[in-house]
Amino acid sequence: MPVSSQVKTLTQLADPLGAPAAPLIAIKNLQKLFATRSGETVHALSNIDLDVADHEFISVVGPSGCGKTTLLRILAGLDVASGGTATVAGEQLTGPRPDVGVVFQQATLLPWNNVLSNVLLPLQLKGDRSQASIARATKLLTFMGLGDFAQKYPFELSGGMQQRVAICRALMRDPKILLMDEPFGALDAMTREMLNMELMRVWSEEKKTVVFITHSIPEAVLLGDRVVVMSPRPGRISAVVHVDIPRPRSLRTMGQPRFGELCDQIRAMFGAETHAVAAL
Repeated sequence: MPVSSQVKTLTQLADPLGAPAAPLIAIKNLQKLFATRSGETVHALSNIDLDVADHEFISVVGPSGCGKTTLLRILAGLDVASGGTATVAGEQLTGPRPDVGVVFQQATLLPWNNVLSNVLLPLQLKGDRSQASIARATKLLTFMGLGDFAQKYPFELSGGMQQRVAICRALMRDPKILLMDEPFGALDAMTREMLNMELMRVWSEEKKTVVFITHSIPEAVLLGDRVVVMSPRPGRISAVVHVDIPRPRSLRTMGQPRFGELCDQIRAMFGAETHAVAAL
């Protein structure tokens, strides 16, 4: 599969003097193998090479089973690579880090805790019950439009609101990196679009580096500075497409000709048809 002409490497994100920026995340020749109960070995990831710059938004797309979530779990320190290296700020990943926040496909809120307590959970598990932590949690909830719901319980919230709470929880320790595994995949289209806009605001104002997994090509293009396209298992990086659409972006961005061109370009990498089927 040919790599797109829109590919840009980290060296092309260099400073004005031409010196390449040091990557915040550096992945080199990453491999992941799983042993099944039958004794077979599943090769989930193969030869993954990717550098992610500070405050970059990376979208990752690929077919089901290609290892996207496995890659994210390794970056989160929740799984261990079988080979190669993955570093954050120059340090080898050996486990979860306080400067890396994770948002999963499901909000996974504790049903017996109210919203404020769910957001405070990462710090409370470390014994931090300070007023400063409560103030930060309250500020984050207000920032995400949930200031009036701090004392509500998860069952009283919509799916979109629950995911906002999960994002607040991931931001509690003010991480430099936010890893997101299809966080909006189960939501209706309107809520998903609204949260796309909220996420871009969080990324911009909180100055985070985001690695965002999605099955939606339009979502990947709308959000990302670059779109990493993965192949079927064993998961490899087929292409890295630079999204040369200016920011700030809005839902109207999706109507721009360049947006459609980039989406079609990525669809073509999966062999998807990009033209309308003629009526029979």
